[in-house]
Amino acid sequence: MTTQATPDMKQMGDELYKHWERAMGSWWDQVLETPAFLGAMGQNLEAMAGARGHYEKAVDEAAERMHLPSRSDVVRVAKVASMLEERLLQQEDLVLGLKDQMVRLEREAVQARIEAAEARIELRETLADIRAQLGGLSAGAPVASALAPAAAAPPAPSAPRSAKPRAR
Repeated sequence: MTTQATPDMKQMGDELYKHWERAMGSWWDQVLETPAFLGAMGQNLEAMAGARGHYEKAVDEAAERMHLPSRSDVVRVAKVASMLEERLLQQEDLVLGLKDQMVRLEREAVQARIEAAEARIELRETLADIRAQLGGLSAGAPVASALAPAAAAPPAPSAPRSAKPRAR
């Protein structure tokens, strides 16, 4: 018998709660729509806004008497700091770009020096071959042997790079 009584009490409790919820909702709707309540809420909000304004003014005045920066001072400093940070980032980007350009130019300069040194060596070898061929011509060797490749003739010693030409 008690098992049937419990569901009835639960159902009755649920219905009672739903009835109470509807009644409270309609009462609050009526209260919130009355001009007197709305006027009182408006006056309350106005008083709170006024109190907040007086509080902020008092805080600003106290900070000024203590020689502390105001909110507008802090905002201005923050804007300046942000602008300086942006300029610093731009300068860092510029420096990194210049550094990359310098590395590229250094590589190109080294490559050009290597190519110039290789060209000088080639010219020296060619000049040594020509001298050898001319030396063979002046010694009375036949022209065909003088124009033969220089592989048969020993290469002429090249002067060291640091040696200065001798005066004759």
